[in-house]
Amino acid sequence: MLADWIYSHPIWMVGSIITGLAVLLSWGGLVVFHALVPLDVRRAHNDIVGFTIAIVGVVYAVLLAFIAVATWETYAKADDIVENEANRLGNLFFDAAGLPEDAAAEFREHLKDYVQTVINDEWPAEQSGGINRGSFEKGWDILRELNAHVAGYRPGTAGEAVVQQQLMQTLNELFSARRARLLAAKARVPAVVWWIILLGGTVTVGYTYLFGMHSFKMHLVITGTMAASLALVIVLIVALDRPFRGEVSVSSEAFAAVRHYHFQRQ
Repeated sequence: MLADWIYSHPIWMVGSIITGLAVLLSWGGLVVFHALVPLDVRRAHNDIVGFTIAIVGVVYAVLLAFIAVATWETYAKADDIVENEANRLGNLFFDAAGLPEDAAAEFREHLKDYVQTVINDEWPAEQSGGINRGSFEKGWDILRELNAHVAGYRPGTAGEAVVQQQLMQTLNELFSARRARLLAAKARVPAVVWWIILLGGTVTVGYTYLFGMHSFKMHLVITGTMAASLALVIVLIVALDRPFRGEVSVSSEAFAAVRHYHFQRQ
């Protein structure tokens, strides 16, 4: 699949290819258009073309900027979701101190297994795009065991009852954060939006063909610069489109920090 190729290569390489193709295609289209439409005909309408291309360019630029900002917000939201899930794990580690020593040790061992599963099993699956139920069932099983462990605990004191209630609340928040992460891993720009981006870019760049310039080389420079500028924004959208894939992706650093500061220092 195209997405697998894109997100398995460095973004500078992918960006260079996309930008280079955009420039070459724009030049090819200009050469053909220049041969088919007489220069005098185009030059006679330069004023009108100059006025209307400003409208076309602004409309497309606003559309492209809106999509880029929305993609960035989705990426930032996914990063926040991951931090939220990791923070809940850290909170559970500390809250377990209110349980008897044996119960706390067992509870923390489950937490450690969960962190290891997320880092070693789930993260590679999310980065490769292998989002399916089987890849994440182990993590759900661990959380179910945690929930059963806390729900089945019989507190011996009022303080332990408060701790149990707090653990259950944080566990529920952890369940929600996990579901949000798995959903965020499936986030992507819809196909119809990509069609609009490509068609809008084609129309905008193609509109520069209507100018009648004295120097064809200058016309090539202007058209190529327009195509490259739009392609760079599209590269940004591609890089941020799938938050957990590619070189520019949400990292597992938050979970690694929980593992380092909590479980490796017990």
